[in-house]
Amino acid sequence: MPTLLTKRTSVVGRVPTAQQLAVGELAINLADRILYSKDSGGTVFSLGAGGAAEAYLFAAAVSGNYLYIGRLAESDIPNSGSPESATAWTIYRITSNAAGDVTATASAVGAFSNKQNLTYA
Repeated sequence: MPTLLTKRTSVVGRVPTAQQLAVGELAINLADRILYSKDSGGTVFSLGAGGAAEAYLFAAAVSGNYLYIGRLAESDIPNSGSPESATAWTIYRITSNAAGDVTATASAVGAFSNKQNLTYA
């Protein structure tokens, strides 16, 4: 299984700039526990806020030319059953072409187990 490495920093408060990230590329601030990416409009956004106040479950999957990254708040994890079936996941879909270039990004809310059947905007 291949290892996925992202751009990273351990400097508190450091956020990547739009010039430092390609569309759909990931970067993590290990000190703040925040994951970042950039959308097709050039805006850098966080995929979750770390620290003691908030906790998230993350999941990732690849299917064809899609990379799915899901985020579920700890408070939305069900007491029983699979967390993948919880319907409060925020799922980011990153589309790439055969050369590996990101061609589109979109998101949806729903069960991670149903990620391929959601409507992404």
